[in-house]
Amino acid sequence: MKKVALVIIVGLAASLGLAAMPALSTELTETDTGEIAIVKGSNINLVSRESSFPVPVTNTLPGEVRVIVNLQSSSPKVVVEDSTIQLIIPAGTTMNAQFPIRAIGSGDVVMVAWLTALSGTELGKPVPIKLTVNPDIETAAIVLFLSFVAVLIVIGTIRTLRRRKTS
Repeated sequence: MKKVALVIIVGLAASLGLAAMPALSTELTETDTGEIAIVKGSNINLVSRESSFPVPVTNTLPGEVRVIVNLQSSSPKVVVEDSTIQLIIPAGTTMNAQFPIRAIGSGDVVMVAWLTALSGTELGKPVPIKLTVNPDIETAAIVLFLSFVAVLIVIGTIRTLRRRKTS
């Protein structure tokens, strides 16, 4: 009987210990919000029609944490294909949430990112990230490069034909 009681007590203590670990936490308290945050970065330039938009999230807590990263565009020039991504961030690391985005137009756009706990509680304040969208630059650069290659081929062909005639 004493052995059964001892096994129950040890099992209960282990269960409570595991439940208190941050790695298994599904909700963060208000005091933890300063330690899980979106890293503010520099402006981002988008030069294609489709890309992935990185949102770096840092965790300075002693254990791994699960959070939901949210992203929203302030303009119809950029469409966020999947606006929420769940991340598991190990202790003391920074991870990127990669959001698929699509450019509709050109110009400056402010993307707003924020964190929520799995329970839906917002963690910290929303972070604005400036994005400059120029999707037509990619097409112009490709056309310019191909034009340059075509001119080089034509010049090379003309030189080769002239050398053959003179020799």
